[in-house]
This record gives sequence, structure tokens and C-alpha cells, in this order.
Amino acid sequence: MTFAERLKDRARPILAAQLDHPFVQGLADGTLSLDRFRYYMIQDTLYIVAYARTIAWAAALVPEAEQAMRMLDSARETFEIETALKETYFAEFGVTMEEVLGTEPAPTCTAYMDHLHRYTRVGVLAEAMAAIIPCGYIYVEIGRELTGGRDLAQEHPYRSWLMTYALPELRETVDWWFEVLDRAAAGKPEAELAPIESIFLRSCRYEWMFWDMAWNLETWRP
Repeated sequence: MTFAERLKDRARPILAAQLDHPFVQGLADGTLSLDRFRYYMIQDTLYIVAYARTIAWAAALVPEAEQAMRMLDSARETFEIETALKETYFAEFGVTMEEVLGTEPAPTCTAYMDHLHRYTRVGVLAEAMAAIIPCGYIYVEIGRELTGGRDLAQEHPYRSWLMTYALPELRETVDWWFEVLDRAAAGKPEAELAPIESIFLRSCRYEWMFWDMAWNLETWRP
């Protein structure tokens, strides 16, 4: 079993919990309320800006120049796909990107971004990849599960969202990220692998918390 396979195995219960979350179930059957989806899309945009930046930071840790460039390309591709999707919905909402970027990140969004920043700026590639990968991994798994590999009806309110995360190019990127992590983790003793696994699973849990944040329209209190 590769280290990547080990991480996927350990994350299986967390992924299952996300597929069962009412927010994700609402996306699947189209019953998710618009206010929750709008809240989520705004917070996710704030997150994606930070996420793309952390992928670029991770590129600086990749020793091979060609692979580092590919990592930078994946940051750009991720940002472009996400931005195109969100701009479509924001146009429907009557919300400008300026208004979105002026929104304060919610507590969970802030905590997740801080987690990414912490592990992509310490200079250890395996830790950086462990923090980054779960977002992409969880989303392509959800995209596959919810679409079943088929096109969805045009009238489905969240069709564009669901079909985006079923794109094969996103899965190819995630698979390659796992390869980068496997190479970075190769030869490390268990004493070093266990903390990397912990970082990966924490990011997976933050993904569940992000759905829950949106479901509850989380705000800062008091």
C-alpha cells in the first residue's frame, strides 16, 4: 500500500460523512436552499483565493523544475475553473466579485485557511501536499458520487456545480498531487509519516466543517 492509498483509506469515514451531510445531499437532489448555496459560494471564493496561493507556495518546495512548473500550472488551472464556475452563479445572484472579496471570512473558513498557510509555508513538501490535497480529493470524489459519471438534467439548479467537480482534468490533477506526496514521503520513518497523515486528515475534517458552516450560515459571535 502506498502512502497515498493509506491516506485515502484512513479518510474514507470522513468522506462518507460528507456525502451524508444535508448540505451535500441538498446539492445532489437540488433541494438546497438558495441562501445556503449563496453563502457557501461566497465563502468558498474567499477560500479558493487562499487555496490557489498555497498551491503556488507548494510549487516552490518541489525540487524538480519541470514538476514545480506543473504545480504552478495546477494552481492556475484550479483558480480558473473555480472562478468561471462562481462568476456564473454570482451573475445569477446579482453579486459582484468586488462584493464577494469584501466579505469577511467566517470562523471555519478562517481556521481552514490558517491551517493551509501553516503547512505550506514551513518548507516541508510532504506536509504542504498533505494539507492541500484533501480539498481537491474530496470534491472530485463528491463530484463522481453525485453525478454517477453521467450528465445531469439541464433544469437541475446545481448542475453546473456538480458537473464541474466531475471533470476528468480535476481528477487527473488530484491523482498527480498524490504522486508528488508519495515521492515526498518515500523513505520517511513512521515517526514522520504519522504527523503528515494527521495534517491530511485534519484538512479532510475541515472540508466536513465547511459544509456544516454553510448549512448553518455560520457567523462570528458575539
